[in-house]
Amino acid sequence: MQSGSKSIAFLVGLSDNELMECVAGADQAAFTELYHRWAGGIRYFFLRLYSYDYDKADDRTQDTFLKLLENAPKFDAAQRFTPWLYSIAYNLYKNDLRRRKLEIIYRESVLLEPTSEMPHAERNTEISSSVAFVNKYLDMLDPEVKTIFILRHAGELTIPEIACATGCPEGTVKSRLFYAMK
Repeated sequence: MQSGSKSIAFLVGLSDNELMECVAGADQAAFTELYHRWAGGIRYFFLRLYSYDYDKADDRTQDTFLKLLENAPKFDAAQRFTPWLYSIAYNLYKNDLRRRKLEIIYRESVLLEPTSEMPHAERNTEISSSVAFVNKYLDMLDPEVKTIFILRHAGELTIPEIACATGCPEGTVKSRLFYAMK
């Protein structure tokens, strides 16, 4: 990537789609500008999905931007950048879910013999803040429902943007949001 091929003031005035065109052309300064604009939101998205596991959120944020670089030449400037970026993040999360399910299946079928004496997670009965209260119930949701709720409320994406990012029909997004709120 070329370093500093455009002035910072010039880059700040560009849209995300215009910056992606520069990133596709190997402009490091444009990538840095996109990273500064979006890393906080993507990190927050992962923090919510991973129940405030900061290390995991930071790792997946970095992975998201590496995928952005890798896929920059494939970006279609006719589409909106935000759902495209969140779809990268969401796909990384889905991959983690698949890996986790496979690990659990492997452990249960090969390494552990399930017994009735297996330890249960202790429940925290004292909720000290509204954030803890919301997180408690978010963690109880199906991962797809939780993701859509977080994209809507933490990522501030619209229903069509969430549908684009997750590959779900808009009706499914709406019903999952309704379920999450219920």
